[in-house]
Amino acid sequence: MSCVFKSSNSFRAYRNLLQFQTILGYRPNSHQFSQTIFLPSRFSNLINKIRESYPINDITPKELHSLLNPESPSKKNPIIIDVREKDEQERGIIPTAIPLPRGILERDVERKVVSVDEINSAENGRNLVVYCAGGMRSIMAAESLIRLGYKKENVKNLKGGYEDWKEGGFEVEDYEAKKRG
Repeated sequence: MSCVFKSSNSFRAYRNLLQFQTILGYRPNSHQFSQTIFLPSRFSNLINKIRESYPINDITPKELHSLLNPESPSKKNPIIIDVREKDEQERGIIPTAIPLPRGILERDVERKVVSVDEINSAENGRNLVVYCAGGMRSIMAAESLIRLGYKKENVKNLKGGYEDWKEGGFEVEDYEAKKRG
C-alpha cells in the first residue's frame, strides 16, 4: 500500500498508524516525489522507550523564538544544535544554530559546541536545544547529550523540528551563507 501526502501535517497525522509501508512524499517546491520505506512501529517504540528512560523536555518553535531575543545578552540565549544531515541543512537552518549531524554529535559536541562542565555550571543558565527535520532524531540526540553528562533540565528537543519551525513562519538562514559568514 502506498500513500501520498501533500503536506508534512498529513504525514504526521498518519505516521503512527502506518505499518511497513512505502510512502511517496511530494515536495511542493521541487515538483518531485521522494520514496521512503517507513518502519514507524519499531522507530516509534524506540522513541517512546527513550522518552520513558530519559524524560526529554520539549520546547515549541514559538517558545524557542521568544528566547532568541537579539536584545538579551547572548550568553543567556539557548545554544541550538542542528542534528540533521548536511544535505538537509543546505535547504535552510535556524538562525544561530550550530550544524552538527547526529552521526558525529557525541564525538564533536564538546569540541565544537560547549563542554559538559560549562553548560552544567550554575552561573551559565543556558540550555541546549537540539532539532532535526521532524523532532524524532533530535530526541535520540537529546538522550545522547544526557548520557554524556549534560543535565537533563538543560537539554531540550525542538518539538516538530525544523519543519514546524519553518511552518510557523520563523526565520531561516541559508546554510552556505552561514558557512561563509
